[in-house]
Amino acid sequence: MFPPKAPAPDPELAAAQKRQQERLDASEAQKMAAIAARRAARRVGGQRMLLSGERADAETGIQTTLGS
Repeated sequence: MFPPKAPAPDPELAAAQKRQQERLDASEAQKMAAIAARRAARRVGGQRMLLSGERADAETGIQTTLGS
């Protein structure tokens, strides 16, 4: 009357799927971190050059205005 039960999943197959999922998650996290780093570099890139240690007046900023 009742259909036969399905066999239990292979533990080796389940472990391989789990390892694959962990690799995919790590890869995705690495890609997201790289994207965030690029965005941060774009956002702060100009400020970094203004506050460069090679400029003598880096901390004082730009004091002169046009026409003076």
